[in-house]
Amino acid sequence: MSAPQDKPNHIDIEYLKQQFEHLRAEMAGARERLSDNAHAALDRISAYLESSGMSPRVEELEETLKGKGKEAMTKLEEQVTHRPIASVAVAFGIGLLAARLLRR
Repeated sequence: MSAPQDKPNHIDIEYLKQQFEHLRAEMAGARERLSDNAHAALDRISAYLESSGMSPRVEELEETLKGKGKEAMTKLEEQVTHRPIASVAVAFGIGLLAARLLRR
C-alpha cells in the first residue's frame, strides 16, 4: 500500500480507492458479526422462553398490550376530533417541554 504524497494539491486516487475498499470490507465484516450476534441472542431468548414455559404468557401479554394500545389510540383520536384547538395547544406544550429537556 502506498502512502499519500505530501503535496497538498496532489490526490492519490489509487490510495483512496484502496482505503475505501478496506473500509467497505471492514464494514461488511462488522455488519455480519452484528447480525450473527443478534440472531444468537434472539435464539437464546426464544429457547429460554420456551424452556421456562413463559412463551404463552408473553404472547398473552403481547395481545393485551396491542388491545390496550388500540383502545388508547381510539380514545386519543376521539379527543382530538372533539377538541382540535386544545389538542394542538397540548401538542405545542409537549413540544416546548421536549425541546427544553433536550437542550440540557
